[in-house]
Amino acid sequence: MIPLRFPRTLGARIAGLFAFLLVVVTIAVSVVIREFVRRDLEKGTRDSLLNMQDRMADSLERNRREASLFAELGAQAERSEQNAADRGSAMFQVTLVEETRLRGIRLESVAAGDSRELQATVLQRGFAGMPTVDYVLVKGGAGRVHLVAASPVGGIEKDRRVVTATLPLGREFLRKESRAIGGEVTLLQRGDMLATSSSCFGCTACLRQVMSSAEQWRRMEEGRPIYFTFECNPEPQAVVAVPLRTFDGQTVALALSRSRLNERNALRNATIAVAGIGASITVALVCIFLFLVSRVVRPLRELTRAASAIAEGRYGETVPVRGDDEVAVLSGTFNRMSVSMDNAMREISDWNRLLETRVEEKKRELEEVHLRMIEVERLAAMGQVAAGIAHELNNPLSGMMGYSELGIELFRDRDPGSFTPQELARMRGYFDNICGLTRRCRDIILDMLKFARQPTEEFSLQSLNDLVGETLAFLENQLRQGNVTFRTEYSPALPPFQGNALQMQQVFTNLVMNAAQAMPGGGVVFVRTRRSGERLEAEISDTGSGIPPEVLRRIFDPFFTTKPVGEGTGLGLSVSRSIVMRHGGEISVSSAVGKGSTFTVVLPVSHGNSAAPDGKEKA
Repeated sequence: MIPLRFPRTLGARIAGLFAFLLVVVTIAVSVVIREFVRRDLEKGTRDSLLNMQDRMADSLERNRREASLFAELGAQAERSEQNAADRGSAMFQVTLVEETRLRGIRLESVAAGDSRELQATVLQRGFAGMPTVDYVLVKGGAGRVHLVAASPVGGIEKDRRVVTATLPLGREFLRKESRAIGGEVTLLQRGDMLATSSSCFGCTACLRQVMSSAEQWRRMEEGRPIYFTFECNPEPQAVVAVPLRTFDGQTVALALSRSRLNERNALRNATIAVAGIGASITVALVCIFLFLVSRVVRPLRELTRAASAIAEGRYGETVPVRGDDEVAVLSGTFNRMSVSMDNAMREISDWNRLLETRVEEKKRELEEVHLRMIEVERLAAMGQVAAGIAHELNNPLSGMMGYSELGIELFRDRDPGSFTPQELARMRGYFDNICGLTRRCRDIILDMLKFARQPTEEFSLQSLNDLVGETLAFLENQLRQGNVTFRTEYSPALPPFQGNALQMQQVFTNLVMNAAQAMPGGGVVFVRTRRSGERLEAEISDTGSGIPPEVLRRIFDPFFTTKPVGEGTGLGLSVSRSIVMRHGGEISVSSAVGKGSTFTVVLPVSHGNSAAPDGKEKA
């Protein structure tokens, strides 16, 4: 599956943010509008139910009047039948019966003492001579709630009769009223359904369940109408229930219900319409915004392209200037900056070429000065050891002269055949001693020539232990004359390093001679070599008087010396540090006044490459 990649440009981000905010606002507005529509639809449903309630109340009131009227008419017909003079009473009674049947009213004449269910209710008032119209709840039958009007007939109490006009509020009556008001009508007493016009078993079951609530029925008992909705299969319902009081004080709930399916469909359609309109507006506004953003972002893209070209070194890049807005001003400023940078870079390039030429010249001059400084220091070191070498050569030369004089005295004025074997052996001993002393002078002179020969810049693999050992062997006699001894601790199997043997010998000579000069009354020079990781270390310590802190800070400065005039050039340590740095290493010093000083030379280990640390090829 190929992952989707969206552009991360500034325009895309701004457009995305604008679209997100617009979608959020559209959703919020849609939710608010939907809420208003929902409330309006609910209010319309409730108003419709209240209107149904008013029409139902008018219908019941009209039926009460008709029942009362027919009961009175029945009583009049009963009285007319008792009055023999009234000949038209039979026809009137027939007409009255037909009219009541047409209207669903049943007329009955009840004599005093007749045992009927109605007798315990409205008949008692009728027999007492008071006409009555009220609701009566009877037991059993399809219509258990009746609207009964009772009108008394006759003057003697025991002969008194009561004419009743009864309208059963049963299924047929409720269906007729349902068609008239446009909703379903149901009579309930608590959870018991008395009669209903609805043919939906599920709706009536849900209604009975809701109306069985103690809270709902308490409000009915208090005489307050209630409005509620419930979800039912197949259709949600909205219900308004009003209480009806029967003659004997019982409460019957008259529930008028209406389907909320049209309300829900209207809400869904309104939501779809609002969402569609909001989405259309959002898409249109996003397109317009993208168009406007593209006009702003296009110059920024050109500026970005030109800036990238400048970052790559192509100075002088310009962008077209369109209009006179802020972006156009920015583009013009950028063009001037680019041209200025191009001119400046040209000048810098010229200056760089000139500077490189000057640097090369100065570098060559510094190399020459450095070589001269090394030579000066080497010659200065030679001057320091010259007296010791002369003294060392004087001893074997004196011995050679003595043995030569002895041999001459022995052979002077004597016949060679007169020598005894003992004298010949003594003569051979003299010549052996002369040869030994001659070889010693030759070795001293060779060592001095080796040290004094012109150094080269060639680098090769060198052994640290060998270089230190050769330097100490060359300086041994001179150190002995100053009553200075040395002790060595060589770490075995040290790896080689890339370097110049003569230059590094000059470094170790300077350090050992400085250590010896720091001990004018004699002392011990400790020389140690070791490996520390990828570095080789040569440590030279003395037991002299140490170096004060104010001198220690300047000890590597050129021409700085604490020796008397004529005994030092002040270049030894400076040149030594320069040589060590050219070998890729470093030199450090630690000292304590009265305890001595320690110089440490650190050099990098060679891993078989043939290049010197400063880039020169080895010999």
